[in-house]
Amino acid sequence: MKDDVKDEYKNIKKDFKNHNLKKQIPNLLTASRLLSPFILIPLIYYEKLLPAVFVVIMFSLTDAFDGYFARKYEAVSLFGKYLDAFSDKVFALSLLIPIVLKVTLNKESYGLVMTSIILELIIGILNLYSFFKNLKPESTKVGKIKTIFLFSLLGILYLNKIIKIRNIYILIFILIVIIFQIATIISYIFQIKKRKAIFSS
Repeated sequence: MKDDVKDEYKNIKKDFKNHNLKKQIPNLLTASRLLSPFILIPLIYYEKLLPAVFVVIMFSLTDAFDGYFARKYEAVSLFGKYLDAFSDKVFALSLLIPIVLKVTLNKESYGLVMTSIILELIIGILNLYSFFKNLKPESTKVGKIKTIFLFSLLGILYLNKIIKIRNIYILIFILIVIIFQIATIISYIFQIKKRKAIFSS
């Protein structure tokens, strides 16, 4: 599997060298989210909320359109798939980290947000482990649901800075995200064990 990704990466370099960029539009859109920490963290930290909201919308649109262009130009690839998953993690963390640094939360919410960040890092580590062990990692249904709830939570936490939301609602939502993160970790561990058994037999 790593060899397939390496071959795809070589083809990407050839496309850039030959100025054949049409098929690389999905990868360029996906890779743009890797810039999110360098833009969003300073903007949010220095409370430039309007530009930050605009940037978040722009990065969110790249997530919506990279898959569309990949299908349109028949450019779906393993490399693009793993780049997309990694870019999503970077984007999520670039929104979570300023919450810890800047957004005012009570002690309970702060502790749960830190727990959520740690769990999200564990999920990322499991994905990387699967990739480097050639176990063909795939997103699970529970993982996709977790991502929806995670980004919804991020929206609520930032909205709380503008319109005060009752702490109990924030706590409940964070707990829901954490439950889905734990379920995602368990599903990935089972996936890893299952694929290890298949590839070792």
